[in-house]
Amino acid sequence: MDLEVRHLRALTTIASLGSITKAAAALGIAQPALSAQLSRIDRALGGPSFVRDHRGVRPTPLGALVLDRARTLLPAMDALLQDARRLARGDATTLRLASTDSTLAAAFVHRLSEGADAPPTLRCTWDAARAVAELATGTYDAVLAGTCGDALPPAAPGVRWQLVGTDAVHVVVRADHPCGDETDLVDLADERWVVAVGEGCFVECFLRACARAGFAPPTPSECDRAAGLDLVRTGGAVALAHPYGTLPGGLRGVRLRGAPLSWSTWLAAHIDSPPDLRARIVAAARDARLDQLVGAGAGASRTALDAGHQDRPAV
Repeated sequence: MDLEVRHLRALTTIASLGSITKAAAALGIAQPALSAQLSRIDRALGGPSFVRDHRGVRPTPLGALVLDRARTLLPAMDALLQDARRLARGDATTLRLASTDSTLAAAFVHRLSEGADAPPTLRCTWDAARAVAELATGTYDAVLAGTCGDALPPAAPGVRWQLVGTDAVHVVVRADHPCGDETDLVDLADERWVVAVGEGCFVECFLRACARAGFAPPTPSECDRAAGLDLVRTGGAVALAHPYGTLPGGLRGVRLRGAPLSWSTWLAAHIDSPPDLRARIVAAARDARLDQLVGAGAGASRTALDAGHQDRPAV
């Protein structure tokens, strides 16, 4: 028996629910039928994909390998079917985007929507490695990602990353905070800090910057943007933030002297993407960044900011 897409869906459903009975109900088939199908799958794989214990079923090492591949293959198959059906119907082509750790995602989508027959679809995720793997298999047309400082984004076969820009990280404080519009990091040594959740090595980079400045801050809180800004607004913390866009009322951005922390925005596309498509999405990403920097009052014109871009593969 050859493995089919429906077999991979069955395996991922069993793994996610931890129960063959629950998976059978979710798949709309009888439990004995799913058990028999699982036995055939195991014979095709050459060994058991799950073991049973008092908590239900859990993957074997063989099952974990298959599940890891299936979680990449299934979105690619879904994308293939969607694109094929869309093309058969004569629908406008829709760009498929993913964003990881980038606050420029909305502005990027807006730029790509200008003059397009259909707006792009966007999926935000914290798992950059999986997003890039799915880009490599055709699930996405592009991935927009952010990394801390000089860190490189994850590599994948057939994927090329392009640096959109690197910007100094700012601090968000209450409007009535006594510090000026520019300050040294050490001047905020007594503050409590908040950072956005899921930003890779950003907390570690922040703690190293504080050590270089001569102090050790309390462990920063990690939460989503809305909750973090609420903490700042109520005086409970100051926030590390990318210097993009405008802030809500009652808050303001503060520049750190010497730029001890920076944030890089990267764009990935497949090396086989049409050159005009790649040029279009790169231009949209750069325009989105410049729009947001100017909107935040970064103190530079679009021309002055648009410099230093690089083309290089991730390593």
